[in-house]
Amino acid sequence: MSDARRIVIADDEPAVRSALSGFFEAAYQDFVVEAVADGAAAVAVVRRATPALVLLDIEMPGLDGVAALKEIRRIAAGVPVIMVTGNESTRVAGDVIGLGAFSYLPKPVRFQYLHHIVASILERGPRRAP
Repeated sequence: MSDARRIVIADDEPAVRSALSGFFEAAYQDFVVEAVADGAAAVAVVRRATPALVLLDIEMPGLDGVAALKEIRRIAAGVPVIMVTGNESTRVAGDVIGLGAFSYLPKPVRFQYLHHIVASILERGPRRAP
């Protein structure tokens, strides 16, 4: 099942979820934004209906963003995933890109940059699974 007009945000910090949700609700009004607090909930949302885009915090309790990314790749390989984290390690960025993330954003998120990335993703449309 597909829900091509849905954006999923997974972050354990309520303030970050709120800021990202507000950004998407204002900039992408024709999309439904669903914000969840952990990786397991993000995977459940993707299982329910394949979204247009997923943003995952890397460091979350329980199922972290890296494990959630791997699971999302398994169940919906073509869904673009942007990883978001407070860890500015270039090694971490390379690791998540290697696992199939579309991009990597450090916190605090620069919304102009996020908008640029998201616009390029949504302009392309869904990817075909490898």
